[in-house]
Amino acid sequence: MSMLGTGKYTEDFREIILEVRHYLTLQKKYFAIDAAEKTTVILSAVAIAAICILLGGTILLLCTFALAYWIGDLLNSLPLGFLTMAIIVALILLLFYCKRNAWVIQPIARKAAKLFIENNEEEEEK
Repeated sequence: MSMLGTGKYTEDFREIILEVRHYLTLQKKYFAIDAAEKTTVILSAVAIAAICILLGGTILLLCTFALAYWIGDLLNSLPLGFLTMAIIVALILLLFYCKRNAWVIQPIARKAAKLFIENNEEEEEK
């Protein structure tokens, strides 16, 4: 009778090992899919930001030239108009540099944290 009981336990143990292997394989696939999803979200955000920066920079450059010519006409000196615009752009750059943490770093950090933390919380609830 002990021989029959040992065989049954061995078979149950093998089934458990197979189930654990299957579970680990599924977990590995899930993490790969989850990583691919997060990477896609990040790369698409970077691509959209790059396009917006490129187009916004082009618009800003053209508007700056137009404004420099206009100021040059007002002051009857084209170089003075461009100098005025250079000073204005330098001041805007200084303001942006001083506010970079609040305007750039913190929003990106919040978005990244939201992307990774919310998905982890959803996983824990399941």
